[in-house]
Amino acid sequence: MPWRPDLLALVELAAPSSCAGCGTAGTRWCPDCANVLGTAAPRPWRPTPCPAGFPPTWTGPAYAGPVRAAVVAWKERDRVELTPVLAAVLRGVLAEALAASAPHTVAVLRGAPVALVPAPSAPSSVRTRGRRPVPELAAAAARTDLVVDALRLTRRVQDQAGLSARQRAANLERAVTVRPRVRAALRGVPCVVVDDVVTTGATLVECARALRAVGAGPVVAVTVAATARRPVEPRPRRSD
Repeated sequence: MPWRPDLLALVELAAPSSCAGCGTAGTRWCPDCANVLGTAAPRPWRPTPCPAGFPPTWTGPAYAGPVRAAVVAWKERDRVELTPVLAAVLRGVLAEALAASAPHTVAVLRGAPVALVPAPSAPSSVRTRGRRPVPELAAAAARTDLVVDALRLTRRVQDQAGLSARQRAANLERAVTVRPRVRAALRGVPCVVVDDVVTTGATLVECARALRAVGAGPVVAVTVAATARRPVEPRPRRSD
């Protein structure tokens, strides 16, 4: 039986639609927010200050306004209908990253393997969400067979939200390792670390370190969005 308008109205009343970016009623993702997310060109990005070991990284728009709201809704509020929306952005970023890295480009042209490696999630986060958003995003952005679930956390880490750059680095230091079953397969293979957002770069640094430690090939990274750079405040002059 076809859906009747009154039944659709009841569904809308029970679970009202609203734009994940701006909250506009009656739509799950409005044209204005789609324009903000979709028109940002992929760009190389480095945090300020840039930590040692930070891999070459490409990203999409700034993590602010409707972009931030959409990513939070997708990741924390189970708005899984946004996966293809964010994956479209990541797909463009990934293409740019591969084209900008000679070893990755050569591997693609030769049909050699390139591994997309999602950043790991804390087990507690997986239990809370009931899903692993970043691997889902990576799989939606590229062929599933390219995604290698290689990284895991070896100890409990704090939630990164609210931590300074130095605290984030200390929180994740030596906390990521490559699963033993895939170490041999990654040896010499160009890798792309995938995450949703890059802030201080601590997560990407630690993921890249873990991959290099097992002999993986060159490592680059891609994210959907990046936090705005913080201006470096000039040091006060010393008075004579």
